[in-house]
Amino acid sequence: MKRSIAICIPCFNERKNLEELYHRIDKVLENITAYNFSIIFADNCSEDSTLDFIKKLMKKDERIGYISNVSNFGFVRSSANVLLAPDADANIFLMSDLQDPPELIPDLIKKWEETDNLVIFAVRSSSKENKILFFTKKIYYKILSKLSDQKMVKNTTGYGIYDKKVITSLRDSIDSYPFIKGLVCAIGFKWSTISYVSANRKSGKSSASLSFLIDFGILGIITSSRKPMRLITFLGLTLGFLSIIFSLVVMITKIIFWNKFAFGVAMISVTNLLFAGTILFALGIIGEYIGFINQRSLKFPLVIEKERFNVPSNQKK
Repeated sequence: MKRSIAICIPCFNERKNLEELYHRIDKVLENITAYNFSIIFADNCSEDSTLDFIKKLMKKDERIGYISNVSNFGFVRSSANVLLAPDADANIFLMSDLQDPPELIPDLIKKWEETDNLVIFAVRSSSKENKILFFTKKIYYKILSKLSDQKMVKNTTGYGIYDKKVITSLRDSIDSYPFIKGLVCAIGFKWSTISYVSANRKSGKSSASLSFLIDFGILGIITSSRKPMRLITFLGLTLGFLSIIFSLVVMITKIIFWNKFAFGVAMISVTNLLFAGTILFALGIIGEYIGFINQRSLKFPLVIEKERFNVPSNQKK
């Protein structure tokens, strides 16, 4: 009996990209006969004809299935849901904006077969997208890697192949706002990478606003590391020690030069602003962790599905 692989694709207003994406995937899969494939789209309440086109494709290709959400749950939640939904020997996560080439699928499968790695990530060696944005992302991943307790994958959208063992484990440990690629690394699964050059988005407009990118970046850090909390502790101890030293210097100077030395409003104001800024920064970091803990404790579902069709599943509902 052939093993199975599910290709999992999140979509939001991607009608103009889906036709080319499907044809490229179909062409790739023609040359891979060792597996039974499913192509699962997740429509995150698109405002164009994305879902209608998926249903149209489904009529001519029995490999296609879809998940339709009742509302827009955001990229993070919808992407995690579609990756974890199908039951197969491995699931492949692929974006629908054509920046990540489906032509890499054979290489991903080959490396997954030939090694003992449970996840093979496709990572961007370079990109044709905005150079400043790509450079900023590279800096972020370097910072994330430094902060994380485990080795972290860099410069990836999550595109890659995930073994069934990983999918099963993630289902058990997932929360309502997961950082999947960070969790894979943090849990300790063995992974490796293949590289590619990312293309420009072919059509449509990315829904990844600056606020989303910042939010997603913070999510990655608080999911993968406790070091920011430790840094706050060390920062507090350091500033406390410096404040004692500074106070002693000021007091001794005042005693020695009683009539010449004045504390000065400016010096006091600057010192107060420094400590106030440090405290607010520390509270902000603590607040992010508390907010994350609160969100996990509420145990919201990843998404609420309107309908699901032709998604391979052995899970008990």
